[in-house]
Amino acid sequence: MLRFKASSSNDFPHQDDTKDQTPPPPYLEYIPVYGEWERKRYPNWPDARFQMPATKEHAGQVYYLRKGELVGFGTTALVERLPSGNAIVKTPLQNPLSPAEERMNREAVAREAEVYQRLSSGDGNDKPIIPRFLGWDAQSCTLILEHQSNGDLATYFRDNDAASGVDLETRGKWATQAARALASLHDKEVIHADVAPRNFLLNSSLDLCICDFAGSIFPGGPEKIGAPRSRYQAGPWGRGYVPTKADDLFALGSVLYFIMTGNGPYIDLTDIEVERRFQAAEFPETSSIPYGSVIDGCWHGRLTTAHTVVQALNGEMGKSTAESRP
Repeated sequence: MLRFKASSSNDFPHQDDTKDQTPPPPYLEYIPVYGEWERKRYPNWPDARFQMPATKEHAGQVYYLRKGELVGFGTTALVERLPSGNAIVKTPLQNPLSPAEERMNREAVAREAEVYQRLSSGDGNDKPIIPRFLGWDAQSCTLILEHQSNGDLATYFRDNDAASGVDLETRGKWATQAARALASLHDKEVIHADVAPRNFLLNSSLDLCICDFAGSIFPGGPEKIGAPRSRYQAGPWGRGYVPTKADDLFALGSVLYFIMTGNGPYIDLTDIEVERRFQAAEFPETSSIPYGSVIDGCWHGRLTTAHTVVQALNGEMGKSTAESRP
C-alpha cells in the first residue's frame, strides 16, 4: 500500500498532533518537508517547519525535503518542478520496507540518466526528440531535465478541453515527431520498451518529445524492464523476455492511433480482451482514421524501422496536402 501526503499548511504534520495509538499496517507513506527555497513564501514560520522530523510514526513513513513543486510520483521516482520553473528533478523513491526495491529505484533513475547522456549528443539534434538534459548527480541519484510545460500526451488529452479540437496538422506533426524520436533512439541502439502516450511530453510550443527511459535497454545496460500495458504490446511479455525494436514499433502504432483518435485502441474493452485480440492480430479498423495505413503497418509489422514510419507519415501527409488543393 502506498500513500502520499500533501504539504499545505493545513495538513502538514505537527509534533503536537493527536497520534493514533493503533500501529498501522506496513505501507509506504511519503510526507514532504518544506525546503529552504520556500522560506520566502512563509517568512514567519519557525525553523522546525523546514527541518526533517526526528521520529517517524511507523516503519514505512518517508519524510523528504521538497526540491520544488510536485509534478507527480512515478513507479520509481518522484518528479518536482524546480523553483526556476524551467526544469524538473527526478529523485528515486525511498523504500524503508524494501531495501532491494529502493536499490532498483536508484538503478532505474541512473539508467535513465545514462540514456539521456547517450542521446544528448551535444550537436543540437536532441531537441525536441527528448527533454534537454541539464544535469546528473550520482551521489544523490537525481536527474535534472528541461521542464515540458504542457505535460504528457495522455494527460493532455484527458484533462485539456481544447485537446478534442486539435487540428489534423498538429496531430500529424505529433505523429511525425513521435516516430522521429523513436528513430533517434534506435539509431543509438536504445530500445525504449515502454512506448505509450504517458511517455511523450509537450512543450510550450506543443512540440512533442519522448521521455522516461527507466526501463530502456541499451548496449552494456541491464535488461530489467517494465511493460507499456496491453494496448501497446503485441502480446504479453513473459518473465525474462527482452523487448526489441519491433516491440517499440508496434507500440508506436498504438500511440499514433491515440494521437489521431484521442483514445487508446479498443478503449471500451477490458485489458484481457485487448490482449486476446492483439495476440490474434485482430486490430481496430483504421481505414477511416488519418494515417490509418501507417498505424496498420506498425501493428502488422510491415513497417520494419522507425525511419520507414517517418517516411510513410510524410508520404501520407503529402497526399493530404495535394488532395486539399483546389
